[in-house]
Amino acid sequence: MLDIVVGTKRLFDIFSGGALPLCYLVAIGYADPDIAARRFRDFTPTKADLPAGLNQPLPFGTGGAAPFLAALCEDIIPHLEQQFPLDPRERVLVGYSLSGRFATYTLLSEPQAFDRYLIISPSLWWDRGSVFAEEEAWARSNSDLRAKLLLVGGEAEETPGGGWRNNLPDAVGLPLKQLTNLRELDRRLSARNYPSFRSKTALIPGGHHITLLPAAVALGLVELFAL
Repeated sequence: MLDIVVGTKRLFDIFSGGALPLCYLVAIGYADPDIAARRFRDFTPTKADLPAGLNQPLPFGTGGAAPFLAALCEDIIPHLEQQFPLDPRERVLVGYSLSGRFATYTLLSEPQAFDRYLIISPSLWWDRGSVFAEEEAWARSNSDLRAKLLLVGGEAEETPGGGWRNNLPDAVGLPLKQLTNLRELDRRLSARNYPSFRSKTALIPGGHHITLLPAAVALGLVELFAL
């Protein structure tokens, strides 16, 4: 994903004449080769079993989003801001798929950690849609949501026959309601009418879970900074 963001930003900088701001791109990776299992640990906010049909081994468990966010806010971000001339008022969090679930968790628990959020095809199915309980909890306790959000999905994410383009066989992927959940989150957030919340939702025509990513990044680099 980092390669897509970096390459697209470089291309846009050539032609945009400074319309897009200069930025530092930071990615967090793992030295351990078991990336998938660590993603399930760090990007999920609750402990839960995988949906039927997903057979990913989980040796590190799940539900580690809170300590991962704490490490970002308490260790990684302060270190970077000591090393580079970063503006703490202009932080952007980009999340895709399972990391999109983490970005959504951050938005609904510590929104002030970042100014803008680009959330692409998030795994809102996690723990039977626990994200909607998070959204309701935030609304009960807060009258505002100070954030700018670009939510991007693919129009074909729930279209049968996607194959590799949707990452999972239809029998496994379609019941996850990837597009339905995204639309429902958009509907709920829009209905709150938070005074400081700015958002836009876009669907990539013909986009499946895998193939939408380059277009979503390109759209996000343009639209997110216009919010």
